[in-house]
Amino acid sequence: MILSVFSAKCAACGALGTAREEKQMQALNVLTRTDFWRQVQQQGLITPGQMIVIGVSTGVDSMTLLDLVQHAPTALHLHIGVVYVDHQLRAQSATETAFIQDYCAARKLPLHKAVWQHGPLTHGVEAAARDFRYQTFQTALTDWRANTLWLAHHNDDALETLLMKLARSGSVFEQPGLRLVSRRPSYTIIRPLLPYPKSAIRAYAARHQVPHYEDATNQDKTIQRNRIRAAVVPVFHDLNERSAAHLLRYTEEMTAAQDLLAERLTQLAATMVTRSAGSVHLDRPAFNALPRGQRSLLLQFVLADTQPLTGRQLAQCLDLAASSQAAGSVNLTAGWQFTMTYQRITITRENQSQVGGIFLPVSLSLLGTVFYPDGHAWHLAPAGPGLAVPAEVVLRHRQPGDVVQLANGQHQLLRRFLINQKVPQSTRDTLVLAAVGEQVWYIPGLYIRQAHQLSGMGQPDTMKSMLTYY
Repeated sequence: MILSVFSAKCAACGALGTAREEKQMQALNVLTRTDFWRQVQQQGLITPGQMIVIGVSTGVDSMTLLDLVQHAPTALHLHIGVVYVDHQLRAQSATETAFIQDYCAARKLPLHKAVWQHGPLTHGVEAAARDFRYQTFQTALTDWRANTLWLAHHNDDALETLLMKLARSGSVFEQPGLRLVSRRPSYTIIRPLLPYPKSAIRAYAARHQVPHYEDATNQDKTIQRNRIRAAVVPVFHDLNERSAAHLLRYTEEMTAAQDLLAERLTQLAATMVTRSAGSVHLDRPAFNALPRGQRSLLLQFVLADTQPLTGRQLAQCLDLAASSQAAGSVNLTAGWQFTMTYQRITITRENQSQVGGIFLPVSLSLLGTVFYPDGHAWHLAPAGPGLAVPAEVVLRHRQPGDVVQLANGQHQLLRRFLINQKVPQSTRDTLVLAAVGEQVWYIPGLYIRQAHQLSGMGQPDTMKSMLTYY
């Protein structure tokens, strides 16, 4: 990573003062100070005398934005504050920190600097760094009594984010990704470079000799965003010279469509959704009367603030609700469970233990299904004329006194059975089994109570139920 100061002149720019040349440059996605501030004012992104806090990383994007703001029309009388985070993730970060301190001092720009103190990081680095960065933004805004944060995301960033979210989930609620204006509880994020592609920003930096640092990790093809940047973004822009404008239009219209969708879903929820004590309840017949696509949108909408669903969990919930089963459940994450009982659907959070993605204990009633988040499931179905069971089947960990029935009809303590099967202690403590009282019915991969053995549990004529794990 080296400090780049470009001095090359853009031959296509010519004399930038005429209106005709400005229009030509806009059509070619060229970034100029005049065009930038014209768009900012037309879109109502600024008010005279406003305090603008700019998030800066020393990269070409944020340093270009900082340069543009320093050349704002004097009539706006803007106040500028710079916020910078040293994440201490690269050897170059100390040099970059010294650079931004000198840069701001030389121009008398207020600087709020924060250093992320952390130990060894093995996973979740990007998310953790982002959390710290936004905490720093909030602190700077509060200190300066400001409510507007400008960030340097550009058109290519918007495309990359859109594609990453599409590949990850496909949910309409994930789109459009980056927005020109994003509202936070105590401040507003503005992304004024969103209309411009990266090439326009680099060209501006070259024309105006904007100092900045290049991050070598941007060339790392093991990073998903970098692969999209290298393989997809150039092709997208080659398809149409107006592709950047079209992406911006999509972002604006998708944002408006989501606002309209939220209004409609709020109306639908009022007819079939109730909330109580942290739980969400849906009227099952009314819910199933909707087309599947609308059911999907409504379920995601009502759970957005409590338990966002993965694509697999969403499909399992929709399938279960639409099935002929009288009861069943889907284990979600963080202790949440989607439960269906006859005409009622409930999504609630239980105070349960979790092992392997399933929250225990879980009761399994006849004709019920319990899904694991990893795709496995338990199902209890009738196998013959007898439908009754002596007690509900419970999915749980082993307990003292649990017994299995051997092929010869004799009983054996589960503890001894597992020892004989040479099951390690660590595995024994995390096993999930199905039991009726102390009688073990099923341990995936280890034990299945045979149908002829059920007579030993009493009521032989009414215990013809089949428990399956798949």
